[in-house]
Amino acid sequence: MSSPAPQPLPDAPQPEEVPWWLKYAGRGMGTFGGIVAMALGLWTCISFSPICIVAGIWQIMAGFVVVLAEAPCCCMFLDFVQTFTNFIDRRPVWHKAGFYILISLPAMFLCAGLSTFLGSAMLFATGVVYGLMALGKKASRGEMLNRAQTDFLATNLVKNMEVPIPNQSVP
Repeated sequence: MSSPAPQPLPDAPQPEEVPWWLKYAGRGMGTFGGIVAMALGLWTCISFSPICIVAGIWQIMAGFVVVLAEAPCCCMFLDFVQTFTNFIDRRPVWHKAGFYILISLPAMFLCAGLSTFLGSAMLFATGVVYGLMALGKKASRGEMLNRAQTDFLATNLVKNMEVPIPNQSVP
């Protein structure tokens, strides 16, 4: 029995605002990046440094969370996957972007190595793709010119306007 499609929150962008190819790029980057982050996190765990072991475990968990959110079909053996995916899909796109960027950073700060850098970079890039989705569609050339002229006129009028200060006489 399938669950109903998740309803977006009120401030979430409407589906027609985001190009289809960017949606698939985000999902693909998240799935691939999560798998790569888990593999490189495992490689980081093979170390004598306790901090690097912790960083590797963090990277494995971060990659697993991203794969859970982006490709729930990879983890259908877990009973909470659909609920978690619906929760994530209801959030605005910029929440996903910020979350993916935040979970990518600790592993790289804990153990500065090539494997943690590459794994974290994959998760960070997924956050950047979702950040681009959150920015939305670029305005047309005419709209941008109109906005620039309006801002220029408003700034110059306010800057060049002299506001008279009333004479204050002290008795």
